[in-house]
Amino acid sequence: MNPIKNIITLPSILLAACLMFTGQAAYAGIAGHILFLNGDVQSTNSAGQTRVLQKGDAIHESDTVTTARGASAQIKMRDGGYVVIRPDSQLKFDSFVFSGEEDGSEKSFLSLLKGGIRAITGLIGKKNKKNYGITTPQSTIGIRGTDHETVVVTAGSALAAAAPIGTYNKVNQGETTLTTAKGTLSVLPNQMGFAGASDQMPQLQPINLNIFTVVPPPSPQ
Repeated sequence: MNPIKNIITLPSILLAACLMFTGQAAYAGIAGHILFLNGDVQSTNSAGQTRVLQKGDAIHESDTVTTARGASAQIKMRDGGYVVIRPDSQLKFDSFVFSGEEDGSEKSFLSLLKGGIRAITGLIGKKNKKNYGITTPQSTIGIRGTDHETVVVTAGSALAAAAPIGTYNKVNQGETTLTTAKGTLSVLPNQMGFAGASDQMPQLQPINLNIFTVVPPPSPQ
C-alpha cells in the first residue's frame, strides 16, 4: 500500500464530500428560478431584505415576490411546474421541498396575498396532491394535477373597481378545491369558484371577464 497515495486520496475524498454536501444544502432552500420577467419585480426574504430580481435569479423558501403595476414574472419551479405572477401582486413561497425525486417528503405551499397567478403544477402537484396548496386571505386551494388561475382582490387595489373583494379561482385543466371554514367547493375546467370571506361557503359563479380571459370553443364545422 502506498502511504503517499493514501494521504493524497483521503483529503480529495473529504473535499469532494464537503463540496457535495454544500451544494445540496445550498440547493435545498431553492423553490425555483426566474424564467422571464417584465418591469419591476422584487423579492423580500424572511429577514426583511429586499432585492430586485433578474432573469435566472433563484427564489427561496420564505421569499415574497412582489410585482409592480405593469410588471410580471414567470418562475420555473424545481419540480418542473410553472408559476406566472400577474402585475400588482404578492406571492409568498411558504414551503418548498423537492429532492429531485419522489420520496414522500416533497411539498409546495404558497400564499397569494394579493393580485393573481397562473400555476401549472409539476411533479408535486401531480403525485403528492395533499402536499400542495395555495392559501389566500379568504380560502385554501388544493389541486388535482392542474393548470389554474387564482386572483385575490383586495380593498384599494385596481381590481377592486372591477370585481368584489375575495378570492377567485378558475380552472383551465384538471381540478381544484376551494375551501373555507364553511366547506369545500370543487372547481372543474372552465369553471370559476369564488370565496368572499373565510366564514362564507365558496360558490361557483360565471367566469368574471374583468379578471380572466376565456378562449371561446371552436365553432362547429
